[in-house]
Amino acid sequence: MKLSARERQLVMTLVVLLSIFLAFEVAARVYEAIIRVADVLIIFIVAWAVSYLLAPLVNRIDQRTRLNRVGSVLVVYVAIAVLLAIALALAVPGLALQLQALSERGPEYGARARDSVAGLQTSLDHLGVPVNLTDLYGQVPQRLADLSGAIAHDALGFVSATAALVFNAVLVLIIAFIMLLDGDELWSRFTNALNDELRSEAELFRQSADRSFGGFVRGSLLLGLFYGIASLVYLVPLGVPFAGVLALVAGLAVMIPFFGPLIAFGPVLVVTALSAPDRLLPVLIVTILLQQVTLNVIGPRILSNAIGIHPLFVFLALLLGSRIGGFWGVLLAMPFAGIINTFVRYAYELAKGRRARTDAATLIEDRQIAEAAAESADPGTPAVAVSPSR
Repeated sequence: MKLSARERQLVMTLVVLLSIFLAFEVAARVYEAIIRVADVLIIFIVAWAVSYLLAPLVNRIDQRTRLNRVGSVLVVYVAIAVLLAIALALAVPGLALQLQALSERGPEYGARARDSVAGLQTSLDHLGVPVNLTDLYGQVPQRLADLSGAIAHDALGFVSATAALVFNAVLVLIIAFIMLLDGDELWSRFTNALNDELRSEAELFRQSADRSFGGFVRGSLLLGLFYGIASLVYLVPLGVPFAGVLALVAGLAVMIPFFGPLIAFGPVLVVTALSAPDRLLPVLIVTILLQQVTLNVIGPRILSNAIGIHPLFVFLALLLGSRIGGFWGVLLAMPFAGIINTFVRYAYELAKGRRARTDAATLIEDRQIAEAAAESADPGTPAVAVSPSR
């Protein structure tokens, strides 16, 4: 049967709409399947990240000493255990005292916050601003009381969650140990069984994962360590209470992509405003300076191995990561987005005929050479720092 031009256009429109519908259905089914096994996937992904973090140190010991691979991994694990034990022995008592003092002074800080809200409400009333902060603040104590009651009532659930966390941490360390021992050999066996095209694409995946996961995880830990120590260095001389707890929270928060600096900013200012309001201005100034140095100088240098993506996809990756894997999903969303970004670029070059499948493994290297050539050709243009938040 011969169709008219209008009928053919209508059929094509229906085919496109049907294809889009099927694509969304497949994506929804895949998403549901990932959600069901998210806990297992997160354990293996975290173990993979730990192995990437420790691999350079293990390789150096393996190459420069007479120890075999097993001995090198054991030495690294023992050294990390000793360092963690020393750090916990030195830091935990002080942090515990600060947390206890913080909990004891909680009512005092609550009263100060109430007085501050009342004063601000009076100022707003004089200015004619129709905002009722008193009602908003009045709901906070009840919410905190409900939360405390829920935590106390569900103490058994808290203990179970802690036990599950410890069990998962042990699993991560065991899996990472196996990956450090046999990861390279297993990868070689896998790639040797592939044809040339798939072997090259598998190598591209390995390079992208190493660059995204290895660079991002190591860089984030170094960035968090720097920010935490720097926060402690200026909070202690300024006499801010609970400086150790605040520095620890800030160092952990700044490791979270994109939103981390905002999260690290809040507790320092809130505690300072409630406990030492006369030091709020210098703390605010130094905190802003530290964040600027961290985000614009230290961060780009430390995270230079991470693949940059557009901010829109940063939000998408973080939202999907939080939905699938919670905190770990947020933390590892950016490395995953970096790998996907690499393969999207590879698919585009493949579709345009700019690259053969056997040349997939050279994609990252070729891009680095092209960027270096562009910078040398135009030395007056400042280099754009690559970071996960871009």
